[in-house]
Amino acid sequence: MKLDVLAQRFNMSMEQGVPVSTVNGYRVQVINFYVDAFVKVPMMCFVFEHTLSKDQIKSIQKTVGMTAIRIESVVLNNNAVIIPFRRGTKPSEKHDEYMRKVTQAFHDLGLRDLSHCPFCGKEDTDSTRVIKGVIVPVHDACAKELYQQITSHVEELEKSNKGMGKSIVFAIGGAVVGAIPTLISIIFFQYMLAILYALIPLASFYGYKYGGAPKKSYVPILISVISLLIVVVMMAWLYGSIAASEGFTFSEAMEIQEFSASFFSDLFTSVLFLAIGVFISWKQMYKQTTAAIKKDYQGLK
Repeated sequence: MKLDVLAQRFNMSMEQGVPVSTVNGYRVQVINFYVDAFVKVPMMCFVFEHTLSKDQIKSIQKTVGMTAIRIESVVLNNNAVIIPFRRGTKPSEKHDEYMRKVTQAFHDLGLRDLSHCPFCGKEDTDSTRVIKGVIVPVHDACAKELYQQITSHVEELEKSNKGMGKSIVFAIGGAVVGAIPTLISIIFFQYMLAILYALIPLASFYGYKYGGAPKKSYVPILISVISLLIVVVMMAWLYGSIAASEGFTFSEAMEIQEFSASFFSDLFTSVLFLAIGVFISWKQMYKQTTAAIKKDYQGLK
């Protein structure tokens, strides 16, 4: 749903392209939030002046009754709460009651909206910026200086190949480790579970991170290719082992129609499940890349 349409439904004002309203003294903004790698839905965001403690987060979840709340970092660390609309994106008395309950929970916890510049910590802000989809009060000079710093840092990372070879080796090793649960499931239980395939790109990505190379914009694609190669090798190894147990080489066994048909069927299923795994883990990988950094802080310009 377009944000301007949603703003009209809920009688919210549009500020810098963001639907905004105030409930019980708290500023609520609506953003399009990615609930997975590619699907985004309108959700309400509250930005506070400091990092939320674990106890405060648990209290909000308990009071509101929503385990699906998200905690986001908007310039400051873990200082924003993102919650879904109650009963869909249609105005109702239950939604209004829900919002009063949410904001009362914030009040009881002593939470206050972010009103100072998050970059220097001083009051009397003279400007605003849209960061991660929400409007943040800033000093114009602070925002411009930080944008220059971030831009320079990202450009340096994009140009650097330091540790790339090591990270690729670690990414391959991570993918192999991530494939072990799938191998165990296939060998001992004769099941191929799609969710287990998500471990392959995730483990590969964290192996890449451990290697220390810059997380450039193309890294999720690189991880996906590495994961695909590992899946192909894994299936070839499995069927090679089956062929060897029957006294055949893999190439000899592939000449048997039943064997080759079974191999290609399982390979197709594995590639399909890996695609689902990449879909599940894509956001987790992407949000740590230079592309995500540039996107998140584009509004500082």
